[in-house]
Amino acid sequence: MLLHWPRGDWRVPRIKSHNMPEGLGQAILAANAAGIHVALVDGDNIGFTHQHIVRDHVTPEEAEQLLLHIAGGGMLDGTHDPRVTVVCCTDGKQDPCCARYGFATWKALRQAADPSRFRIVQSTHLGGCRFAASLVVLPQRARYSRLEPSQVSEFLSCLEQGNPYLPCYRGNPSYDAPTQTAEIALLEWAGQRGITGAATLHNTESDISNPDKVHIHATIGTRHTTITIEKREFEVNTRCVTIGEPEGTKNVARWVATSVQATD
Repeated sequence: MLLHWPRGDWRVPRIKSHNMPEGLGQAILAANAAGIHVALVDGDNIGFTHQHIVRDHVTPEEAEQLLLHIAGGGMLDGTHDPRVTVVCCTDGKQDPCCARYGFATWKALRQAADPSRFRIVQSTHLGGCRFAASLVVLPQRARYSRLEPSQVSEFLSCLEQGNPYLPCYRGNPSYDAPTQTAEIALLEWAGQRGITGAATLHNTESDISNPDKVHIHATIGTRHTTITIEKREFEVNTRCVTIGEPEGTKNVARWVATSVQATD
């Protein structure tokens, strides 16, 4: 859900934002508990958004009731917005890079996007310093990271065509992590060969000799493929301010595509 709140009033945590009533903050927590992320956004006059249904000029009291209604399984009554919504994190209160890089990308998006086709808003925290500029495209909920102002034109062109922008694409949110990795590798492989068409990932086959290696069978257009992915460990630091500090860095396991092979 997107809740309009002036950027200058954002705080960490967001439920403590300036001028936010306690009841509204508790309603945001209730929505979070129901599995719904509530982002504070700025950039237009739309007060409240859920699943591309919008309400204008919503008071904090009305927003509280709407949040509780939707958290309880209700639907938002309002006007349908057919545009693609691009949510760009500019929340420097939590991660400095989100303000530095996110704000520059948001400004470039605002300048380049056709407002009749795209809704461009800046938002509270979506990712981390290492992902800035971090974005979510709705209604697909597709995540993008490290989008630079120079890439904005090509990014918007891909979205208009209904295609992911692969240089910054972080995967289909309806897939688990291994399948997300495989899908991106498949789309890149196909793009390099001029192969077009819908990508469909079928079944996953474990490697008997290596539990950290799996093979995912997929098709794109008329081509049948097998994508091999492996789990590897990487040293990750999530925030610039903790670089060099022992507690700031940790090893995490991530999936990496090692090959895409045509099987037809």
